[in-house]
This record gives sequence, C-alpha cells and structure tokens, in this order.
Amino acid sequence: MSYRDPKKNYDLFSALSKSREQSQREIGILKLKTVIDWEQFRSLMEEVCGYTQKDSKKGGRPPFDPILMLKVLILQKYYGLSDEKTEFEINDRLSFLSFVGLELGDDVPDARTIWDFKERIEAKGRNGSARLFEAFASALTLKGLIAKEGSIVDASFVDAPRQRNTREENKKIKEGERPEGFEKTTAKGRQKDCDARWVTKNKETHFGYKNHVKADAKSKLIIAQATTSASVHDSQVFTELIDKEDERILADSAYYSKEFEKHVLTECDAEEFIMRKGYRNNPLSDAEQKKNHLISKIRVRVEHIFGRMSQMGAEYCRRIGLKRVKQHNALANLTYNMDRYAFLMR
Repeated sequence: MSYRDPKKNYDLFSALSKSREQSQREIGILKLKTVIDWEQFRSLMEEVCGYTQKDSKKGGRPPFDPILMLKVLILQKYYGLSDEKTEFEINDRLSFLSFVGLELGDDVPDARTIWDFKERIEAKGRNGSARLFEAFASALTLKGLIAKEGSIVDASFVDAPRQRNTREENKKIKEGERPEGFEKTTAKGRQKDCDARWVTKNKETHFGYKNHVKADAKSKLIIAQATTSASVHDSQVFTELIDKEDERILADSAYYSKEFEKHVLTECDAEEFIMRKGYRNNPLSDAEQKKNHLISKIRVRVEHIFGRMSQMGAEYCRRIGLKRVKQHNALANLTYNMDRYAFLMR
C-alpha cells in the first residue's frame, strides 16, 4: 500500500509543478536546449523551408516556427524515431515538449507535418540538411573546437528496408534501370528503393547506403560528410572529403594507394598517415607494422563516433531513395555534432 502524507496537497497544480521540475532536468536531449544557440539557424531555416513566422499574418492556419521544426528533426534523430513515434513522444513526454519550446495544450506537429517539412527543406535544390550541417561545422571551427591538426576519414553502413525482388529485377536495378512496374508514379514503385545496393563485408550482408565522414581527431567532431550506396568503395569519396586545410590525414588500409598517397602529399600538402596492408608475397615490414599500430591508436576515435551514432539509431534509415538518405545522414551527423558539442561544453 502506497503512503500519502495527509498534510500535503495533492492537487492538479502540484502534479504539474512536479512534472515541470522533472522536464527541466538537463539529461538526454535537454542537454542541447540551452547549450546550442538555435537562433543562429533562423535565417538559413527560413530560406530552406520557404517561409517565416511573419507569413502567419496572411491568414489561414499559421505554420510552425522553423526553429521549432528544426528541434523536432534533431529530437527525431537523437532518439531514432519515426515520424509517427516523434509526434506521439512529444505529446507524451514533458521533457520533449519542453525541448521543442511548447507548453501543455499547444499544437504539436503531427507525423504528416514532420514528413512534409523534411520534404520541403530539400525541394527545389535547397539541400537544407547538408547546409545546416555545414553551418554548424563552420560555427564549431570559429569557436576553435576543430583544430584540423589531424583528420580521420572513414565510413559506416546505413541499412535501408530490405527489398523482396526477383533476380531479374535486381539485375536491372544493379544496371541502373527501374524494372517494369517500378515506376515512381505507381504505388509499388514508391515503395521500391532502386538506389540502395547489396554488399557483403566481414561476412555481414548489408542493403542500403554508406555514411562517409571526415572527423577531427582531437575533438571527435565531424567536419565533412558524403553519402553513397553501400556498394561504393570507401576510397571513392576520399578526395572529396579531404582538403588543403587538413594538416594530417589518417585512414585505414582500405584508403591506401600510391595515387592517394601522392594526392595527400602534393594536392593537400598534408602529412599522410594511411595504414598499409600486407599481401601473401609482400608482407608488411616491422616498421610498417609499428606505424600501423600507432595510426590505429588514433584512428580508432572515429569508431567512437559511429558507436554513439549507432546508439541514436543512425545506422538504419526508414526512408527510401538516395536523396532522402542523404538527408537522414546529414541530420544524423548534425545531431551527433550537437551532442558532442554539449559534452565538450560541460
């Protein structure tokens, strides 16, 4: 039997007060509420979504504040939620309501509104998610958090919903064609992901895409990103990620080639720390093994990044098509950087 103190007043307002107290504790997503300057994104958000709060005076149902919608997208990626689950959790949890800046009784964006907003910020070539990631990465650089003394390049799989196609259909998809009946205008075609690819690595089979990143070795913040299908080799986006601002470039043996070694040394004017791989008739020397060991002790820090993102659910994307997965990865990388920034600012 539970104990109730007869001297205490257990009215509705006491319950609300207790709930508010709990919702203000800076744990989980609430760590980002005050540490991030959300207004720094306002002009960009208004540009990529195509409206401002002033538009609400034109009549009709006013749109949600772009910053509020940005917080909804960050909340969604922080916990790996679907659109429907995001709507439910904001309505159900006072901490989530507090994070997005709403009060009890306020209208909450529904699943359809969240979906439409994600489509809107990418429409007409706006590339909203990628630009948001770049804007925050630039802000982190200005704060002196990204030294670029050492940059680590690596990639992680992002699995997509697996398709049940015939061998002939998969063959055409692999050749870059959409099989008959897979037209984008049909209900069936809209559920078919013709951009994702199958690949097997370390005896594990993946269907989907890759999230390629370049991370700062010291702060473990993501500096640059790219998205490809899962079958694209990691090395194919290597030169896209690195630049002349990198002083030292670290990567595992999958990225090594004489061409890339020359590119790092001459085009980027950076120190090259790419691990070497031994072969049956050409094993690594003792010096190369020792160098590999030293590189791996630093390069492993990128695995910490992917591990944290895995906790957020970033290794799986519910959406279909390369364009939407690019958005998923950009928002996931942005959310990770915000989470990491909150940790560094403690």
